[in-house]
Amino acid sequence: MDEIWFHLTNQYEIFQIKISLLVQQGQQWIITWLSQAQQAFYKLHSYQNIEKPIWFDKLWEQLQIQYYNAYFNVTGLYRQIKDLCSNEVSKKELGFCLAGLLLGTLIGYYAAVNWGYISHHIPSIKAIICHYYIGIEGVSVIDDAKMPVIEKSNQLLIQVKAASVNVVDTKICYGYSKIYRKLLNTGKYKDLPVILGRDCTGIVVGIGRNVINFDVGDEVFLAVPSWAPGTMAEYIVVLETQAVKRPKLFTFEACASLPYSGCIAWDALVNRSTIQEGNAKGKRVLIYGGNTSVGCILTQLVQLWGGDVITICSPNAIIVSKALGAKSVIPLDGTNIEKELYFYGKFDAIFYTGGQSIDERILRRYLTSCGSYVSTVPEQLISDSLGFIFGSIFAGCVRIKLLIQYILGFDMHQWKEGSKINTMYLQALCDLADANQLQMIVDRVYKPNNIKHALNHILDPNAIGSTIITFQ
Repeated sequence: MDEIWFHLTNQYEIFQIKISLLVQQGQQWIITWLSQAQQAFYKLHSYQNIEKPIWFDKLWEQLQIQYYNAYFNVTGLYRQIKDLCSNEVSKKELGFCLAGLLLGTLIGYYAAVNWGYISHHIPSIKAIICHYYIGIEGVSVIDDAKMPVIEKSNQLLIQVKAASVNVVDTKICYGYSKIYRKLLNTGKYKDLPVILGRDCTGIVVGIGRNVINFDVGDEVFLAVPSWAPGTMAEYIVVLETQAVKRPKLFTFEACASLPYSGCIAWDALVNRSTIQEGNAKGKRVLIYGGNTSVGCILTQLVQLWGGDVITICSPNAIIVSKALGAKSVIPLDGTNIEKELYFYGKFDAIFYTGGQSIDERILRRYLTSCGSYVSTVPEQLISDSLGFIFGSIFAGCVRIKLLIQYILGFDMHQWKEGSKINTMYLQALCDLADANQLQMIVDRVYKPNNIKHALNHILDPNAIGSTIITFQ
């Protein structure tokens, strides 16, 4: 027992020396910090041309006196402990004390680790997921998706209120844009499962430290490309540059119909046709699929910009199409479309937005010599059908282009389809909606558990406007 006591004494002396060094280092840090705080205070008053207060010097002097009088004497503390152990505490009692301290430390550490884990438990959220690329049958709703968190200083955490269902969502269920998804996303978003949804409306519930245009509580809407993480979840995280404050005259469900379809329609008009932004005077425009969500927006924009609109749509959408601004409507009721178009002459722009299929060559025959033909349906991606060898070559080319874009300062979200989704378009559409110059057409609203019905409905040629999933 004497040998153990001698060993403990030597170890405690070594511990005493280390504690003394740490205390001295800590005292030096405190002195340095106090000095820097004093200088900062003086600079602040000097910068603001305010006379230095007398009370500060007195407070500073008292603080220094209290600090130096409270000097921690490690040697004295050690002697007091040693005298206590020699006179009043037996070696057996000391052993029990040390054992108790060790056991208490271990129990406290274990409790802290487990309690910390429980307190930082990440809640689960509801999300609409495509598990397999087998079509709509591979889609389901899960209640245990991980809650997204803000990882970058320019991101927003959004509580989703409603999201629209688009034709591209049905194509994603079959693997559309899967190669771009692997190349352009990171982490769990590179492969299956895939969260569906290309746009949404919601409320900002969290912001990164460098966000300047939004605050908690702002109501926003946004759209994302087909390869980006989807929006059909109770909470999502997006970059600040992807969101715009939503129109105030409409509900969350109505606003959810606008972002993705609106951007596709705006891009088709301004960047891919002969029509100039804000000016369609003297232009004759044909819209095949005037009852689709994109067709409804195209009809209104062309009419608002002064053009004449002829639409081709299902019979049940004739009234809606005329109410949105169509001058004439050709019904898809078995009528010979080519013969009907003969009586309308040539068009400056023809837009195909989906619905019942038709031979593209029939429509192109009715274009003027300088006219433009634009299809807004998702284009077939060759990359989705490439094998391993050609897929690897394609991936290498994409990475090189991405590197060039990064060097030139381009946003990665501008890649391919992402270039059509622009917050400037969103803001312009929002302004028109707030001015009551743009109406949003919602056909049906579904709950997340009815996602398969919603996906099938968006493929129905008789559907009018947008199909919405609400998370409210």
